[in-house]
This record gives sequence, structure tokens and C-alpha cells, in this order.
Amino acid sequence: MTIPVVFSTGSLYPFGLERVYSWAAESGFDGVEVMMDERWDTHQRAYLDHLREKHDLPILALHPPLRRGAWNLAPEETLVRSARLARSAGIPVVVAHPPPPGRPLERWAASPLREAREEGVSVAVENMPRGEPRRVFSIGRYRSCYLPEHLLGLGDVTLDTSHVGASKVDLMHAYSTLAGQLRHVHLSDSDLTGGDQHRLPGKGRLPLRPFLSTLANSDYPGVVTLELKPWPLGAPDPETIMERMRGALEFARMALHAERR
Repeated sequence: MTIPVVFSTGSLYPFGLERVYSWAAESGFDGVEVMMDERWDTHQRAYLDHLREKHDLPILALHPPLRRGAWNLAPEETLVRSARLARSAGIPVVVAHPPPPGRPLERWAASPLREAREEGVSVAVENMPRGEPRRVFSIGRYRSCYLPEHLLGLGDVTLDTSHVGASKVDLMHAYSTLAGQLRHVHLSDSDLTGGDQHRLPGKGRLPLRPFLSTLANSDYPGVVTLELKPWPLGAPDPETIMERMRGALEFARMALHAERR
């Protein structure tokens, strides 16, 4: 089975959702991942259904807001409500950011994560980029989520390749550690010099081609989402954006089809 390649609307967050959705359809992507934010357009099922029907392009993942979002709720309640929206709209996957270091991961997994998963969709916990602790007394007290080992036992996971690069983790090691739990992938590149870069695939040093080839030859059940940043995509120029979106899509598809058994 061919792995679908989709486009995260968060890659071009300064633009309107309608415009980004239309560019994804015109570029030939297999679907979109909607990044929810403070705009109601990203939260309302009727409008999401409208975009899906207008562009004949499915929404294959939903990413809850990085901050409070249009609902203006706490992250735990937002996660559960996002899963409820995904279920009602027929969206199969919700990407979940774990709590930051210093907050007990086990308590979060036993309460809001469990409640969100009870909505009947896959809620895939994302590996995070390693950062410096903000509070001295939080060091070593609780698990973080920047190492793949931190996600073991948490059920479905999202593997973000840029976060792997920012955490100075070997990508193939991260994949082999989490392969049995892997439900979703965020694809972008990194030059491995630090920071969460979300570069265009092929414009960094991550082994993305062998990673995608290995993924294609596995029983991976999910999609690959291109999650980039606006400026590597050429923002604000629409022609450059479209050219680079198509180039990133071609990179992913060629790597997924390379040496398939």
C-alpha cells in the first residue's frame, strides 16, 4: 500500500486556511493536516467539511493549537475536544503534544490522553525537540519527550524528524525504537546545528531518504505529513511557494517508492 503524503497547513500559518488548502490541492498532495490556531476557521467542522468538499482533498490529521486556540481552553481540555471534533469529522489522527518537562507525564497519559483516545480516534503523542529546562527544580524529576525512549509505553506516537534533529538523536534509532507504536510522521530536514528547523527535505543532513524507504517497506499504517516553515517554502511569494511545495512532495514520494520490495 502506498503511503499518502499530506501537507500541514501550519507550514504556511501566516496565510489563510482556504488559501493554503487550495495550494495543497493544486500541488497534488494526498490530503492535509489542519493546524488549529486562534482562528475559528480551523475549529469549526462545517467549514472544514466545506474545504474538504470544495477541493476534493481529505483531512487526514488534526493538530490541536500550540497555545489556547479559538476555544480558549487549557491544553488538556483542548486535546479532548480536538479528538471529539476529529471523530465527528471523520479525521483519523490527532497529534498530541505532551506536557513540558517538569510536569508528570504519567498523570497526563492517565487522564486527558486516555480521555481523548476514548473518542475513538488515534491520538499520537509527538516527540518534542530538546530544550533547556526553565526551572532548576524540575531537572530529573519527570520524564521529558525528546528521546524516543521517553515515548515507549504511551501507545500511538508521532515521529517528527526536525525534532529528532534538534534533540541530536539518530533518526534511524528513533524509528527502530518507536516502529511498533508509530502512527504518524512529520517530515522536514535539519542541518543538525541546533534548533527546531523544519527545513525543506533534502536541504539538511537528516537521512530522510533511507528513513522513508524503510517506512515504505514496513507495515506503517499512517501518512507522512510535510510540516515545514513558511520562509524555507519561499513565503510570501506564491509562485515560489508552489514550486517548493511540489519539490518537497516529489522528494517524499520518490523516497517512499525507492527500492520498494
